[in-house]
Amino acid sequence: MIKLNNANINHSADSVRRKQKFKNILSTIGEGLQEIFKDNILKSTGDKPNFISIDDVTSEEKGTSKSRVHFVTYSLNSDIGKHLVNVVVKFSSDEIRFEKEIRNHSKIADVSKIFSGVVVPKILYKSSQNKCIIYEGIDGMSFRDADLELEDKDILAGQALAAIHGIEVDSLDVAPYKRLILYLLSVLEDPKLEGEILDLMLPYFIALEKSKGATRIHGDFHQGNLLFSSKDIAALENKSNTSKLNVKVYVIDPEFIMEGRDRNEDIGTFFAKPCIKEFQKTNAIENTKTKFSLFLEGYNRVLEKIGAKYALNELYPEGLTIDFHVATYVLYDLADKILSKQMTTDSEEIKDRLVLLKTILREGPFQQ
Repeated sequence: MIKLNNANINHSADSVRRKQKFKNILSTIGEGLQEIFKDNILKSTGDKPNFISIDDVTSEEKGTSKSRVHFVTYSLNSDIGKHLVNVVVKFSSDEIRFEKEIRNHSKIADVSKIFSGVVVPKILYKSSQNKCIIYEGIDGMSFRDADLELEDKDILAGQALAAIHGIEVDSLDVAPYKRLILYLLSVLEDPKLEGEILDLMLPYFIALEKSKGATRIHGDFHQGNLLFSSKDIAALENKSNTSKLNVKVYVIDPEFIMEGRDRNEDIGTFFAKPCIKEFQKTNAIENTKTKFSLFLEGYNRVLEKIGAKYALNELYPEGLTIDFHVATYVLYDLADKILSKQMTTDSEEIKDRLVLLKTILREGPFQQ
């Protein structure tokens, strides 16, 4: 006799209801995108329909704990045939974040005019009522799935970030970084350990103070926020002499853009998680260091193309500060584990993080 678990049945039913509710929301939003759909069909077919109806809506959710977006496909029926139109939908948790993302998007919306190899998707529609932003559909492949060599992906990522950063230079206000570090160290509740880490970080504070690396940063620059043009990748199969480095990179999720921050903060964010994963597996970070060298190659290449008279390291007379930002990410990660999971500095996972943190600060593996 088969026994049914009522809890599982109820959970499954709730999941179905949530999915249907979300599908209804997307259908309602789609009704407001009629003209956008018509223009999209005109662009792809050369013919503009008079009427459109929505046959179906499908979506795939992607993102991180900070930010989630939905890659949505509308199946449409019109007087000239059937069509598929892709858009990217993002819901903000509150009005403040909704307005902030719109403002931040405007700061980098025209980045392709600076360097054609990077694209920031256009906003097609926004609804303050639903705290929803609709971006144009992206014909792109994720960092993980794109059919490119890993070294090409890292070079392309570096190129994209240099375009976002631009060529303006300025001195840094180091105070926000000092405040963050002091707070994260206080979570450890171990004065001796706090003092040891702070001593290791002091040279990096000096390097930050003497640098000219202040710029507008993305604020959440990681592999999940980069997509590579599917069309450009497909074209490579038929054009053996086409450089893979001509593939366009889509940069998404501009919610966390900040002004006057250290360029190396974005680079540290990009490499921190791979660094942690590699150290957990091999007790070393040699592969991450190699990937960083390729990333830096792409970054400096685009700086030169867009008119910079300097390479990245020339803005940091006391040495690049990437190690500081990777270490800060590691410190944030272990502080979060202490606060959210009630771990202590005696736990093995925290000990491993501390070894990595101290190794990075002592050895400076990301210096060039």
